[in-house]
Amino acid sequence: LTVLPLPTASASVSPTTICSNSSATFTLTGTPNATVTYNINGGANQTVTLNGAGTATISGTYTANTTLNIVSVASAGTPSCVNPQTSSVTLTVLPLPTASASVSPTTICSNSSATFTLTGTPNATVTYNINGGANQTVTLNGAGTATISGTYTANTTLNIVSVASAGTPSCVNPQTSSVTLTVLPLPTASASVSPTTICSNSSATFTLTGTPNATVTYNINGGANQTVTLNGAG
Repeated sequence: LTVLPLPTASASVSPTTICSNSSATFTLTGTPNATVTYNINGGANQTVTLNGAGTATISGTYTANTTLNIVSVASAGTPSCVNPQTSSVTLTVLPLPTASASVSPTTICSNSSATFTLTGTPNATVTYNINGGANQTVTLNGAGTATISGTYTANTTLNIVSVASAGTPSCVNPQTSSVTLTVLPLPTASASVSPTTICSNSSATFTLTGTPNATVTYNINGGANQTVTLNGAG
């Protein structure tokens, strides 16, 4: 009596951890020429036949954790021996890190302070630039935030270029978001008088010229402050 051994198969995956939208390869190893029945994440059963060396590969691009479950192995030839198996291997898929930017306040006067806040994946490194200049980096803290404060004299845009997660592998997510701080110029005013010289008890006119609709605080001979509002022509 000839007794054929039951076929076997095992599964592995390489790499074991990837970033979302990256590739990985499941490798089935076992009895040469056997047919392996398996499923992905408990879905519909599929089959693959091992080659003469007893291997088969299943490659793809993955966006979430993926488990390959071996259901059974059937040998080639007659009779075909079927060996039910319940082994599995899991591919860990790391989500891509993210970050967004805000600024407070959103509008300031020139030479005033504002704070840009970056919010996203904890401990991720954010690459950004200011007004399209050289790229810089900042690392978000454990709560997923980082701040960039300064004094600004002109409209300032912070552009997020990419976000890289901490750990291994480090997943890099290119991003193209931005936030703009509006910086208002300081109002100006100057004074003139006509005529510049008069006789006592004569008339003269002081003219204030500057930013339209601005309110000018002034005094006469160092006395109490008074205000006047410039018209639409300044």
